[in-house]
Amino acid sequence: MNETPGEPVGEPLGGPPGEAVERLAERRATGAVRCGSGSVYLEAGVVVHAENELATGLDALLTRCGRIPPDAWRASLRAFGAEHRVGRMLVEQGHLTQGELELCHLGALHDAAFFTLGARPTATSGASFEPGVRHWLGPVNGVSARLLRREAVRRRDLLERIWPCPQVDTAPVVPAAPAARRRSRTSLRQRELLHHADGRRTPADLARLLGRSAFSTTVEVRRLAAAGLVATPLPGASPLLDAPLPATAVAGLQRRTPGAALRRPSPPLSAHDPDIALLYRVRTALEARL
Repeated sequence: MNETPGEPVGEPLGGPPGEAVERLAERRATGAVRCGSGSVYLEAGVVVHAENELATGLDALLTRCGRIPPDAWRASLRAFGAEHRVGRMLVEQGHLTQGELELCHLGALHDAAFFTLGARPTATSGASFEPGVRHWLGPVNGVSARLLRREAVRRRDLLERIWPCPQVDTAPVVPAAPAARRRSRTSLRQRELLHHADGRRTPADLARLLGRSAFSTTVEVRRLAAAGLVATPLPGASPLLDAPLPATAVAGLQRRTPGAALRRPSPPLSAHDPDIALLYRVRTALEARL
C-alpha cells in the first residue's frame, strides 16, 4: 500500500535522480520522486522514506524474522495507512519499540535509496516528482538528500571493489557444483544463501525470502561470485530468466574457479576495511534488536 489512488501525474525532473532529489530538498519540497522501480519521499526537504522493487521492504524485514505477526502488520496498514501513521501506531500498540522501528526503517530507507539513486547515470536516467504525496508509514527518520546520495555512491563503489560485475545483482543466483563449495570457506549467511539459491531466485528474491537487507545480500552474492561459488553472467546476457535453468548447461553464464584473475584488480576485503567494518556493526546492531 502506497499513496491513495488519483494522485497527480508527476512532473519530469532533469538530470540524474540523485541530483534531482537534492534540488527538491533545497526547495524544502514535500512529495514523491519516482525513478524507475523506486520512489523517494520528502517532507519539507528531508528524505523520510524510500522504496524500490529490488529492496526488501520494512514489512518483510519485520514480519519474516517474526518480530511482528503478518496479521498485525496488515491490520495496522488497513487501519492507519490512510492517516500516514502506521509507524507510530506500531509503537503505541506495543508491536515494536521506537528504537527498533527507527533502526529497521533507516536500514530499509538506505537500501531502497541505493537501488533507486545508486545506479550510474545513463542517457535515460531521469525522475518525476509528485508534489504533496506522503507515505503511509508516516515520519520515522529523516535523512538529508546529500547524505543519502553520498551513501548510495559509496555502496556502489564497495560492490565494485568486491566483484566488478553489476549483472550479478539482478541475475538468478546459480550455485557452483557442491564439490567446489566444499573446497571453499563460507560464512553461515553465505551457506544459507547457497542453500536457497535454486537458479531462479535473484539476490532480491533471496533477501525477501530470508527477511534480510537487500544490499547486504547483494554484498554476499558478489563475494560468492568473486570466489567462484556462484555463476557470473556474461556481458549482454539476459539478467532475468523465465524458465528453470537446466542442470547441465546454464545459458549466458560462466563460472570462475577460485584463484582465477579478476577482470580488474580488486583489493582484498577484511573486517579491518572501514566499509566492511561499518556493515558488520550495522548488521550486529540489527540482529541484536530483532
